[in-house]
Amino acid sequence: MKSLYTKFVALAALIILFSSCSDDDSTSETINGTFGDAELYFDNGVNGDALILGNTYANSNGENLTINRFNYIISNVVLIDGEGNEVVYPKEQSYFIVSEENNIKTIHLEGIPAGDYKSVRFGIGVDMQRYLQGETAQQSFWDLASQNQLTWTWSTGYRFINFEGTYTSANNADALPFQVHQGSNTATDNYREVTLQFPTTARVRENETPSIHIVTDANVLLDGDTKISLYQNRNQAGTATAIMGGQNLIAIAANSLKMFEVDHVHNGSGSHHE
Repeated sequence: MKSLYTKFVALAALIILFSSCSDDDSTSETINGTFGDAELYFDNGVNGDALILGNTYANSNGENLTINRFNYIISNVVLIDGEGNEVVYPKEQSYFIVSEENNIKTIHLEGIPAGDYKSVRFGIGVDMQRYLQGETAQQSFWDLASQNQLTWTWSTGYRFINFEGTYTSANNADALPFQVHQGSNTATDNYREVTLQFPTTARVRENETPSIHIVTDANVLLDGDTKISLYQNRNQAGTATAIMGGQNLIAIAANSLKMFEVDHVHNGSGSHHE
């Protein structure tokens, strides 16, 4: 009898534990008319490895890149729920910097309607509509972008992506500098938008702030669907590679659409990353 009682108590404890875990994982009630916050956390990497500035990474082009800078602009954020309803973040506030060298990796979104979100859409760079509003309308963001090496002159606009370092290959044992500055120009509008699905629901509540953990693969820019050799794009003197326009930049813009992937979602209170 004692053995049977002991088993009963153990079984009851397991049921209570299971119920408790289920409650933690279940979606809390959404209260209409309430709001919360969310955050996008960008975890920069290179072909599956963590990006550490100053480290060297090999690509399939046979080139070894020592990366010294990887900064980019994220804009026009839209959260989408399971029914396809979209929450468009206010445009005036929807331009952000991600900078590996300045350790800026988290985008905080405030005043999001409480709900269960399944995906996110955002832009890579600054859309032409915003740029054409003029310098005065966006002075604050322009100054921030400039501080993070994400502008040219006002007449030539923003750098959407600033990817720099040095490289070696079978053709050049001595390292050569490279610069990849992605942006729009007079010939092409290289602004792009990407939509990412979440592996689990992101719950926005008054007391819950989901953190959407996005892995960014810098390798994709030159080693994506279109392969772009740095060595084959040296300047006439053969001393450096600078990709800032032309067909290569259009190909890089297309490659960048596959640069992002949501790894996981943290649900709960407070900020999960800084």
